[in-house]
Amino acid sequence: MQQLLLIYDGDCPLCRNFVAAQQLQQQFGELTLLNARDLAEQAPLLLAELQHQSLIVNQSMLLRVDGRWLKGAEVLQLLASLNKPSWRNKLWLYWFQSARRARFSYPLLRAGRNFLLKLLKIPPLPY
Repeated sequence: MQQLLLIYDGDCPLCRNFVAAQQLQQQFGELTLLNARDLAEQAPLLLAELQHQSLIVNQSMLLRVDGRWLKGAEVLQLLASLNKPSWRNKLWLYWFQSARRARFSYPLLRAGRNFLLKLLKIPPLPY
């Protein structure tokens, strides 16, 4: 079984709702969720690893699968493919099974997140 570690922005309503809607912890026995806003206090060594690998948490959702880091569109593709079938997940999988569509969509999703954070006066992640 794969060991998964998902890092997301817990202060972002879109990110938080995505993680909740996917019911990820019910689907994957070995999934650990980390709020990126808590990394400096709760996982400083992990944050140092991310910085050493030039992975910018503020720019993408990150998922570690058995020691390998995926980011952005790759994360959406993998999570869509591993989730249990439902009408919403089938639509999600259809859209994100294409690497091209995922790469096109992810910057739009990130821009929406950044705009929402500005509206809500939530500062961007410093790393």
